[in-house]
Amino acid sequence: MRKAWMLGFLLASWALAQGRLEAGVYGGPGGWTPTLEAALALEGGEAYVRLQGERGALGLAGGLSLGPLGFLAYGAQGEVGAGGLGGVAFAEGGAGPLALQGRLGYRPQGAFPLFPEEGLFGRLHLRYRLVPRGVVGLLLEGERGLRAEATYALREEATYTLGAGFASGPYLVLGWKGEVGEGMEVLDLALRLGGVNRLEAALYLGEASLFLTLSHPWAGSVGAWLGDLGLEVGYQKAPYAWVRYAWRWP
Repeated sequence: MRKAWMLGFLLASWALAQGRLEAGVYGGPGGWTPTLEAALALEGGEAYVRLQGERGALGLAGGLSLGPLGFLAYGAQGEVGAGGLGGVAFAEGGAGPLALQGRLGYRPQGAFPLFPEEGLFGRLHLRYRLVPRGVVGLLLEGERGLRAEATYALREEATYTLGAGFASGPYLVLGWKGEVGEGMEVLDLALRLGGVNRLEAALYLGEASLFLTLSHPWAGSVGAWLGDLGLEVGYQKAPYAWVRYAWRWP
């Protein structure tokens, strides 16, 4: 891992000239661990590195314009570190009324927060616009089990979402997203009840963003982005805290 950290700092130095850099520290039961994400802009994409403790990843991401048909973004990363080798491939695109996001990977050992999944994992999210203000969504997600979810979102002055899913049992999906207050603040709420019990809330305040997540079995987090400073505290099998700062250049 020493070579991976050296590569990370080298790429971070390049990112200071053109790209993005996010450095922080994560604290959990095992003590404090540095986290680093750095990306270097390339023609048509970027090369990036992610490092946390004894695990690191090196990846490439790119995009392709399909003209009036839509767009396609794609990438892949290879990983080394505790537990062995791993990797992730991902893609996102849209064409006409159809949009999709896909992700597939394997990791022998997870390392929250930069490498949260463990084992074989995947995610496929499809959205299809039926009418100008109505969108049907289908989500398939797998990590130590399969979760399937179907939703319908209707946008009026706000966006209302209703759906159902199945994980360990059936569950209901309710969502609302719209402007609140007089300063164009945006509140985004999502609630799942049943086989999955989870509340997600986000409040966007221009330069600041606030986030809340609560789920059962008991886990949750409270986070904020204050300009380029990110703060997060939560509980996921044990209490944790994560502080990071981001530098970004066009």
